Amino acid sequence: MASQRRGNGQRRARQQADRRLMLMVIGGTAAIILVVALAVLLPRAGAPDRSVAAAAQPEITGSAPQVAEGEPLVPQATPTPAPDPEPTPEPAAQGGTVTFAQLRAATRPTPTAPGYGLVFSEADTEEKIIAITVDDCFQADNLQKMVDKAIEVGGKFTIFPIGRNVLKQAQSEVLKYAWEHGFELENHTFTHNGLYRCSDEEMAREIFMQQQALSHILGVEYHCHFLRPKGGDARRDQRMQVYAEQLGYYGIAHWSCAGSTSTEKEIARALKPGAIYLFHTTTDNDLDKLLDFMSYATQKGYQLVTLNEMFGYPENETEPLTMAAKDYPVPPLESYTRVYDVYKPTRYSWGVYLLQEKLVELGYMKGEPDGVYGRDCAKCVKAYQKDHGMEPTGVADVALQEAIFGVPSGA
Repeated sequence: MASQRRGNGQRRARQQADRRLMLMVIGGTAAIILVVALAVLLPRAGAPDRSVAAAAQPEITGSAPQVAEGEPLVPQATPTPAPDPEPTPEPAAQGGTVTFAQLRAATRPTPTAPGYGLVFSEADTEEKIIAITVDDCFQADNLQKMVDKAIEVGGKFTIFPIGRNVLKQAQSEVLKYAWEHGFELENHTFTHNGLYRCSDEEMAREIFMQQQALSHILGVEYHCHFLRPKGGDARRDQRMQVYAEQLGYYGIAHWSCAGSTSTEKEIARALKPGAIYLFHTTTDNDLDKLLDFMSYATQKGYQLVTLNEMFGYPENETEPLTMAAKDYPVPPLESYTRVYDVYKPTRYSWGVYLLQEKLVELGYMKGEPDGVYGRDCAKCVKAYQKDHGMEPTGVADVALQEAIFGVPSGA
């Protein structure tokens, strides 16, 4: 019994020793934790209460900003402002960032030949955008309905009014209303002239005075970006292109679908990214077709944009008028180097006019030049080709014109 009690006492002693060791370990661990906590918290004791500072800031409300045209598709950090003595052009790409304007600029056409400008018939794009253009504007009420419909479906279009119509009060009110709502106004000559048989002075006046008519009704010096000759007939006329470029225009506006001469089904079938449509304000041919088409196109997911927007150009520039718009002098056509184009039946051009003038002088043609390359003109060219050992095609190619004028193309 004595030995059993001694064994029990030894076990209790060992158990008490184990408990004391465990308490020492726990106490040491707690001390370490306390020291670490104090080391972290004490340096922050003097810092301001950030929860109070945060509560003092104004609440940020509203939705996140949307990406708009001309803004980067990829958000960029705000750079630190730095003095820049000269304006820096928008970069083509910066750190992988591409703007809407840069994407759409890649859809622009290229010149048909050296010495010639751009003709815009459609955009080479897969983006679901189309450009509707409306010419002449004889019917102000119909134009107002078209503008209102475009606004209703969240779109815009480009208007090519005749200069004389611009100055009519009813039309001027609608045109100014459209411009104030972001629509684009461009040049369709002052009297609806095709320009291909005008003198240099007459051509310059036709183009410049239409732009000045727009300036007059808008109350600013307005700069057009696109020129559309009557019927688009002379769109490849070098002289006209040179003068438009001289005024700062981007080129000649044409179209890929003529809505005025197409059925509603044909207009719908022509719907594709980058298409340019031609309409007028007439009731019988255009009004209902255009109103229905704007609804149809937007329901198909297309956006109605201006020509500036389609090809990545800025809005038309304006400046304060320094005198009455009608008193601005007409800039004369500057000298340029002629580059011969190829002419065949159905062509309208100042180059055709000059060729006819020469054929009359050489006795191959009778009457007055008219700038239209018709069948009679082709017969006269054939006769000249036969007499001078050329293949009688009736087509006025570069070689024939170099022979007739005695001057190489581009010289």
